[in-house]
Amino acid sequence: MRIHNCVPVAFFALAMMAQPAITQDNVKVRELSDPIRKLMHLDSHPKAVKSQRPAFDAVALGLAKVKVYKISSADYPGAGLSIVFDENDTTIIGNAEFGNTPPFGFTLTGTTYQQLNLPGVSVNEITGINTAGRIVGIYLDSSNLEHGFVETSGIVTNIDNPVGAPNTTVLFDINDHGEMVGAYSDASNNSHAFSTTDGVSFHNFDYPGATDTIAAGVNLAGDIVGQWTDASNVNHGFLLKGSTFKSFDFPGAVSTTAIGINDSGAIAGYFTDASSLSHGFIYSGNTFTQVDVSGAAQTELTRVKNNGRITGVYIDSNTPNPESHGFTGK
Repeated sequence: MRIHNCVPVAFFALAMMAQPAITQDNVKVRELSDPIRKLMHLDSHPKAVKSQRPAFDAVALGLAKVKVYKISSADYPGAGLSIVFDENDTTIIGNAEFGNTPPFGFTLTGTTYQQLNLPGVSVNEITGINTAGRIVGIYLDSSNLEHGFVETSGIVTNIDNPVGAPNTTVLFDINDHGEMVGAYSDASNNSHAFSTTDGVSFHNFDYPGATDTIAAGVNLAGDIVGQWTDASNVNHGFLLKGSTFKSFDFPGAVSTTAIGINDSGAIAGYFTDASSLSHGFIYSGNTFTQVDVSGAAQTELTRVKNNGRITGVYIDSNTPNPESHGFTGK
């Protein structure tokens, strides 16, 4: 693979990337760029417990539906931590970690796992893939400078938002038109969302009144979903269609995060209940559907695809050493 810069390279500080929001006391959370930490709630989740019924049960109250998916785990062989961020028709993409070693991106095609190897790169994390196989993510180069990137047919292009503070550009998704979305942080450590198709011209935006805005998913129509944070430090999901924002929250949730959207407008993400436990959800046609992996302590969804398949991560209920597992579902 060849790496080239799309914009002048900023001198970024060291920032290690990490596994998803579902964490527990005995799993080390790494230092990473602030937009990922804010999106994935890396500091807020307790040790896994066996029950995953929310303190406020929206399903029992008739405020949400529930759906059970057939789940297939996608754990990189030997890794203690895995997450599936996305998939297309042939390839699953995700991230994994062995113990205290740096995380790495991987692809799964059929039954074959392969690490993403970029020349001169010490750490990388993959967050999105489109139908044509273009991959987006974040990497740390040999000089410990962090960059968002898009990989196309073996060529890696740096995506660094020139408005952002050093070491803060993160890419989360790419649609089939090549539109990419992500976030950067300013000098005050506030996150701001953006979209770009070429890595040169950026459309930067914020949810009105938000202290932080992170764009995490984009569909073929250019509809963007993500998370915004209000002045009380409460997180909400948002949908941006054209120039119109819509905010939404899972009923009774303490916080809500949207991560993926398909071409029909169905949105995938997770919410945190009053017991600080995570549950996946699908939001479609103004109806919420709760999604929990059977037997898991916590569940988070990252994408819902056009064929209805889902991707995400769950924590098992194995105590005292629960582990995080990537998964797909249908």
